[in-house]
Amino acid sequence: MTKKSSTGAGVFRDVINSIFEPGVNRGVMVVMNCAFMGLFAILVYLMFATRFNLHVCALSAIAILLFASIQWFVKEISAIKATQAAPSKRSQAKPKKKKL
Repeated sequence: MTKKSSTGAGVFRDVINSIFEPGVNRGVMVVMNCAFMGLFAILVYLMFATRFNLHVCALSAIAILLFASIQWFVKEISAIKATQAAPSKRSQAKPKKKKL
């Protein structure tokens, strides 16, 4: 992920810049999390308004699982990038000796 931004314009700038950069930056994650929180709020309201209709409960479960799987996937990708970056920094610091 890229540098942190504290203002709304910074998040908007991060989302626009993410179009041209590989991966997911902080701005995209903030917008996605806010969108999911809005979805969860609407689904909770619908559950109470429909007296826990089976279809609304099923949609809520699907939304929760989707949110969790996206969060897990982004964390795994970040961990993989971190482990790939660490060995490359070590290999640049120490030149390898050739065996004769």
